Amino acid sequence: MLPELESTAEVKGIGIDLIPISRIAKLIDCYDHQTLNLLFTPSEIDLCQSASDPDQFYAVCFATKEAVGKALGTGLAGIGWNEIEAKIIQGRLTIEVSGEASVQAKKRGVQAWIATWCHWGQQVLVHVIAH
Repeated sequence: MLPELESTAEVKGIGIDLIPISRIAKLIDCYDHQTLNLLFTPSEIDLCQSASDPDQFYAVCFATKEAVGKALGTGLAGIGWNEIEAKIIQGRLTIEVSGEASVQAKKRGVQAWIATWCHWGQQVLVHVIAH
């Protein structure tokens, strides 16, 4: 069991997303900075651009948003992409929600997020637990 959870009764939702890095690389190449700001927060863009493998980090941020939507049980319907922010510090993934994503989390009693990510080859997997 994860040390952050004392019992499984605290779990409010689970989300997982698997994405090919090449899919996100194409998206990044196709869109200008203004359009990318619709999908990623300025902090995420800074993080990704300063990473040794920007495409991989963009994929982590994108998959995090998808996984959070799944954990909320709403998908991203009515939630802005920028309302879910992935932060990667020393390899550790954390999540911050705002706006409608925060409203939906509060409705479900979500107090915190546990997130993990990994990559192999050209795939990124993000797993989140809302508790």
